[in-house]
Amino acid sequence: MTPRRRASQRLVVSLALAAVAAVGLAVPAFASDADSGTPLTVSITDGSTPSPSPSSSSTTGSGPATGTSSGGSSTGGSRGTGGSTGVGGSTGTGTSSDPGTTPAGQTTPANEVSVGGGLFVSGLNGNGMPAINPADGTVDMWFTVRNSSTKPVDATADFWMEGTVFSNRLDARDGVPITALQPGETRVVAATLSGAGQWTLVSAHVTFTPPETVDAAAATSVTRDALVLVFPWVIVLAAVAIALALAIVRVVRAALPPVPAAAAS
Repeated sequence: MTPRRRASQRLVVSLALAAVAAVGLAVPAFASDADSGTPLTVSITDGSTPSPSPSSSSTTGSGPATGTSSGGSSTGGSRGTGGSTGVGGSTGTGTSSDPGTTPAGQTTPANEVSVGGGLFVSGLNGNGMPAINPADGTVDMWFTVRNSSTKPVDATADFWMEGTVFSNRLDARDGVPITALQPGETRVVAATLSGAGQWTLVSAHVTFTPPETVDAAAATSVTRDALVLVFPWVIVLAAVAIALALAIVRVVRAALPPVPAAAAS
C-alpha cells in the first residue's frame, strides 16, 4: 500500500470520528432543551380546547309571583308583581328546559358528543414530549366534560396509549375520578402517560364512564381517540450521522487521485 493511500485512509477515519463526536455533543444539547420544555412537539387531535365554565345567578324582589329557570347550563329565578308570565326580569312564572343549549358568551367544544342524561364529552387532545432516555417520553392527554343536567354527576375516565404499528400498549391510567360535576359546569379531565419512546406516532385513547342514569335518562360510556406525534430524536440524529458520513466519504473519494492500474506481467 502506497504512503498516499495510507494517508487518505487516515483522513477518512479522522473525519468519521469527528462526525461521531459531533453527534455525541448534540445529544446533551438536545437533552438540555427537553428539560426546559422547548423541544419540537406536534399533536394531532380530534377535539378542541375547553370552554369557560358557565355561571349561575338569581335575583329576588317582592310580589306573590315566582319565576324559575332550569336546564341548559344556568339557573335563575325572579319575583315580581302582576299576572303576566315570563322569564328573568319579567313577572310571573317561566321555565326553560333545553339541556343542549349553551349560554350566551360560551362556546361548545368541537366534536362534542352526548352520552345521555345531559352529559357531553369533547374530543381527546394530546401533546407529546421527548425525554433524555430514548425509551421514555411522555404524552399529555385531556378532554372536557359538560354537565347540562339538573344534578351533580360523578364519573370516571380511563386513559391509555398504544403503538400505531403493532397496537402494543405503552402505558395506561385507569379510574381517573370526576367527582361532583355540577349542573352547568364544564370540566377539563387530564392525565400524563409515559413510555412513548421512539415510536414517533402513538395512538391515544380515553373511555368516559358516566352513571347508569342521569336525570332519569340512560347514560352510556364513550371512547375518544387521537393520534399524537412524539419527536424521535434518536432516529433523527442517527439519520443525520449516517448522511454526514456518506457525504464525507464521497468528498474524500472525489479528492483522491485515481489508483493506477497494475502493470501486466
